[in-house]
Amino acid sequence: MIIMEEKKDFRDLEQEVIDRGKCALCGGCIATCKLLDYRYLVMDYDKERPVMGEGLQCPPDCGYCYYQCPRVEKPELRRELEEMYEVVASDDEIRAVAQDGGAVTALLAYALADGIVEGCVTVVRDEHWRTRVQVAMDRSSLLKAAGSKYTPSAALTGIADAIIDHGLWSVALVGTPCQMAGYEKMLAVGRDTHNAHNFASIIRLRIGLFCMGSYSYERLVNEYLAAVHGININEVTGMQISNNVLHVYSDAGELLSADIAEIEPYKRDGCRVCEDFTALFSDISVGNSGTPEGKSTVIVRTYTGKDVFEGAIERGYIEAKRIDPSGAELVHRLMKQKKEAGIAEKERRKAGK
Repeated sequence: MIIMEEKKDFRDLEQEVIDRGKCALCGGCIATCKLLDYRYLVMDYDKERPVMGEGLQCPPDCGYCYYQCPRVEKPELRRELEEMYEVVASDDEIRAVAQDGGAVTALLAYALADGIVEGCVTVVRDEHWRTRVQVAMDRSSLLKAAGSKYTPSAALTGIADAIIDHGLWSVALVGTPCQMAGYEKMLAVGRDTHNAHNFASIIRLRIGLFCMGSYSYERLVNEYLAAVHGININEVTGMQISNNVLHVYSDAGELLSADIAEIEPYKRDGCRVCEDFTALFSDISVGNSGTPEGKSTVIVRTYTGKDVFEGAIERGYIEAKRIDPSGAELVHRLMKQKKEAGIAEKERRKAGK
């Protein structure tokens, strides 16, 4: 007699991933639930976890939230390219509001202007530095999204918003390494099963952000900045992590300069098991490691990304040159460090330490 394994669902995702501090908070489970027109799952940003609506339960024979989770099973990586550049936006207005040269904003502006995409899934913040996912369809919305945010945002929820709320069928996705991996799993599972609203083809450009981890909003903002350093978050106009130093700015100047080790305790548990620094599942990866201040490091990873990157140069949106070998070496060293740290954390948890 053949015994069929019972299909897993959100309850299993809670037990195996969320409750064990492994959730990437990518938002892929919520996006697919909305695309399938169930809408049972939402993001609880106060608790920093996906939750199911009260009194609801997964429908029979679904469970896509579980099987597409990148923390249940990693997606398969298909390498195409690794071309590394030093990049700066050509536009003065973009450089004025962006960080590290404004490469992400400039590439998105080009993709919109050239009709490659109709909208861009990005993240904005409010005056309290709480994040919100938006679908930017014009230049002014892109400018509002410029700059780094270090607290979590479930970027993949923007895919469902782009399709259902805005009726878009060509979109750029900007996100962290875990979000890029989450989308890759959405593609793989969707192609073989439901392909909800054909999201497999909606994302025409994936721009990944270098990331060493995001930080709990409650712990970073309220415990560290407010309680420890007496900083009013409403006065903060900018944050940046560079060369292992956290910088916090206001209109009056720098409020804080602290070694990144000081904020390590405030990092999300789900980020500690991540092995990806440069968003390997992107078309283009962007960060600030390996290039001088005011410039972006850009890694072109796919031929799709290469077409967009070269088009942005030709149309005058960005200026680029090959990265210095020492910069590339630093990026590869940081990639190795994060991978090793993620593996070590998984082994530590497995051993119950």
